[in-house]
Amino acid sequence: MFYEKIVPLKLRDFLKNPSHESLKELLLHNTGETDYVDFKSDWIEISKLAKHVLAISNSGGGCIIIGVMQYDDGSLELKGLTDDEFLDKADVDNKLQHLLPKYLRYRTEDFIFTEDIHPLLNMKRFQVLIIDYDPRYVPYTSVVTRGELRYGAIYVRQGTKTIEATNERLVEVILRKVQSGGSDSDERSLQEHLEHLKILQYEYDHTDDDKYKQYLHQLIVRKMKRIESYLDLDISEFFPS
Repeated sequence: MFYEKIVPLKLRDFLKNPSHESLKELLLHNTGETDYVDFKSDWIEISKLAKHVLAISNSGGGCIIIGVMQYDDGSLELKGLTDDEFLDKADVDNKLQHLLPKYLRYRTEDFIFTEDIHPLLNMKRFQVLIIDYDPRYVPYTSVVTRGELRYGAIYVRQGTKTIEATNERLVEVILRKVQSGGSDSDERSLQEHLEHLKILQYEYDHTDDDKYKQYLHQLIVRKMKRIESYLDLDISEFFPS
């Protein structure tokens, strides 16, 4: 699953149907990195890779394409991967497994282009790490401290960068979660529900936009009802009519 408003459209097509043809269209008509797609010329250190996976999943899902160099001016070089750079996809997935939350879903796919495809792609090989978005479980937090990962941190994408989420970005993640219908998972812990409420309340207290404030108020009420249900409470016990 991925966020319904994911861009660019070629990426959306690829995620719906990860094939050689859809990857070719994505690579040949791409405008550069976004919140949902990242390019790497080669496989990177595993904890750094896990950080990007967390960020993309929290931001709406997407993929990391290995074998593409993006330069500072935004241009791409479809270099492909050599024999030494082309890794066993099961090995990649198994290494990531120990660094990511239990419910975060991802997989690595191999793409080997043959001759007469396109001058920029002929006989080149790429690997793509496809990362799902599940609004029931976001925001995902880092489960370890290792390398660039910090235990408990929430990472998101900001254009071409992976950053630790600010309060404003956390609100965006939660709003997207609500819009996607994933805010009421029974597998959420009480601590997570309270953390969501804290973030929404903070944003409510620090905005001057009346329309936005009204919307946040509605979310706060919904979240409070969710917490009451989680605790099996009847609010009328505390506020009798």
